[in-house]
Amino acid sequence: MVKKQRFSFEARLVEYEDTLVSAVVEIPADILKKLPKGRVRVEGKLNEVAFNLAIQFKKNGARYLSISQAMRRSAKVKPGGKVKVSFQVVDPDKLELPEEMEAVLAQDDEGAKLWSKLTVGLQRSLVHYINSTKNVDLRIERALYLMNKVKSGAYNNRMRKSGEE
Repeated sequence: MVKKQRFSFEARLVEYEDTLVSAVVEIPADILKKLPKGRVRVEGKLNEVAFNLAIQFKKNGARYLSISQAMRRSAKVKPGGKVKVSFQVVDPDKLELPEEMEAVLAQDDEGAKLWSKLTVGLQRSLVHYINSTKNVDLRIERALYLMNKVKSGAYNNRMRKSGEE
């Protein structure tokens, strides 16, 4: 499988005005040919700044990595600037939970069962919300708040279909 293969390239950070994220790194065509079809998640570095991102699609066929403003600051790059990118394909369903959410799930069997039924994309978004603060107390508060929302049925329309893992 492609998972073990590492890809590297240099490119310019491109401004996209028609996406939610304003700056992207387009994946070169020679690398695209070697990637698996469908949903692809990658882990790597942009100018030595670690990332874990999904490769996005444009209607014109271009595939790219969305680069957030925070990542641009960390990588010390502005739109138009050159970047060094290296990555490898990872399991799109693998998700590392913050300690705070792990603790909440370990203490709440009902909540853990419902959490496991949420789509991986929603889980990833909720984990990002928890991780977006450095304050431990706030991270705990957010984990508990989100678990209460899960248990209240707020995300029932975002559950995996039966048979999905």
